Amino acid sequence: MNTFRERVNAYVGFDEAATAALHEAHPFVAPHFPAIIDDFYATIEAHPDARAAITGGAAQIARLKQSLLRWIDELFRGPHDEAYFERRARIGRVHVRIDLPQVYMLTAMDRIRLRAVDVLREAPGVEPAALRRMLAALHMILDIELAIMLETYRDDLLAKNRTAERLATIGQFAAGIGHELRNPLGVVESSAFLVSRRLEQLNVSDPGLTRHMEKITTEVQRSGKTISDLLELARNRPLKRRRVDAREFVAEAVGAAHLASTVDVSVEVPEGLALDADPDQLARVVTNLLINASQAMNGSGHVWIDGQREGAATTLRVRDDGPGVPPEARERIFEALFTTKAKGSGLGLALCRRILEAHGGTIGLEPSERGAAFKIVVPDVAV
Repeated sequence: MNTFRERVNAYVGFDEAATAALHEAHPFVAPHFPAIIDDFYATIEAHPDARAAITGGAAQIARLKQSLLRWIDELFRGPHDEAYFERRARIGRVHVRIDLPQVYMLTAMDRIRLRAVDVLREAPGVEPAALRRMLAALHMILDIELAIMLETYRDDLLAKNRTAERLATIGQFAAGIGHELRNPLGVVESSAFLVSRRLEQLNVSDPGLTRHMEKITTEVQRSGKTISDLLELARNRPLKRRRVDAREFVAEAVGAAHLASTVDVSVEVPEGLALDADPDQLARVVTNLLINASQAMNGSGHVWIDGQREGAATTLRVRDDGPGVPPEARERIFEALFTTKAKGSGLGLALCRRILEAHGGTIGLEPSERGAAFKIVVPDVAV
């Protein structure tokens, strides 16, 4: 038994007979799906911590209800194969991404169990033996669903522990040699500047030599940025949050990115949109995404930044028309020291995630037909 599905199914005793029993139960429970779903979200909305995970307000809940309808219908219909388990795991990863506390995931799931059990027990004309089969299968599949959900939380915890270990190593490394490296790099950069000025004074015109001096300066600056990112990841700076105008904030971040003139940036952030954040730290996130987009497009292309309110949060999206993120890297791009660039440090997006987590928000890669699309969610500060 090599797969998670096989192990869990064997543990709870779920088999083809259980799937058949769920098929048998479906016509009895299906008419009650809307009531079960309304009860599910009423339970979530009744708890502030659970409700805080849903940042899109009524519109998002309406979409989620449709998703839950498909989920509960498939619960009874199956097939309960590997693809079924993977779809369920994706849902669990969404719960993790929106920071839905496990306790509310567990209790909300129990609401579905209680309501479905009541419906089956009250169903007219069901033989006792059939009822026992259906109830047993229902309990087994819901236990399996909980196991899948908990496994996604466990995977996330393990990933965070690995990241914490990396950051601890980075912190030790940065504290040990960061300042030692900055001094000689500063000497190299100032010497390169002085040599360039001296060549100008001597009227020495050598394009090859000039190009090499520019390379020295560029690489020194890149090394200095890597050291700064290392130190930033290692320290835990307190936020200085305040309300700012999102449109003005984005415009300043675009300017701070110093993109080439061949990179067009369209800002579609409505006037008056408020952003509750530490503007200095959050600006690092936006400029990092812009620089990454420019590099991915080889310095020529289009970037779009839009913003809107979603419930008690402000969201920003940064999209580009570059090649996008390779599928095999999508799950790892926010890990410290992971990079897809030949000269990348693997620190930029890890730092972005750390800054958003400090705000109580999230940053994620969204599906897109072309290029990369990142969504930043910054919730309002708790009062």
